[in-house]
Amino acid sequence: STCDFPAAMAEFRAVLEKVDEYNHTRLRMNADMADSSNLVKQLLVKAEDARLLGDMKSMRKYYRSLYDVNMDLIADHDKRATNHAELLRNLKEVNLMIQRAAKLRSGAPKTRVVNACRTCVKNSNFAALLKIIRDGDGPV
Repeated sequence: STCDFPAAMAEFRAVLEKVDEYNHTRLRMNADMADSSNLVKQLLVKAEDARLLGDMKSMRKYYRSLYDVNMDLIADHDKRATNHAELLRNLKEVNLMIQRAAKLRSGAPKTRVVNACRTCVKNSNFAALLKIIRDGDGPV
């Protein structure tokens, strides 16, 4: 079975683009957080080495740097939380569209559409997702 709702599909494309954008941002932010975490570990080791050697000037410098990196991590956490909330909000919209596409069908085709759509979302294959919603079948 085929369905065609141009306005709804245009809105859905925009939602899918946002999902892709938020997901890429999430991945980039997680990589940045891992880099910062490694820097924290290095600075902490250097600061403690300086403390044990009695080099208070270097120790203070490392702890100041550590403080700055920590404050950056806290600020980035807020950004990640906002990004995550928006990603979840948009994924709920994707789920609603999948439910709407499933309601247009009944029985086995309904189940196939839901399963195929979920597989496409999991694999980030949004072109196939649009085709499945429109046509009721497509590559899985």
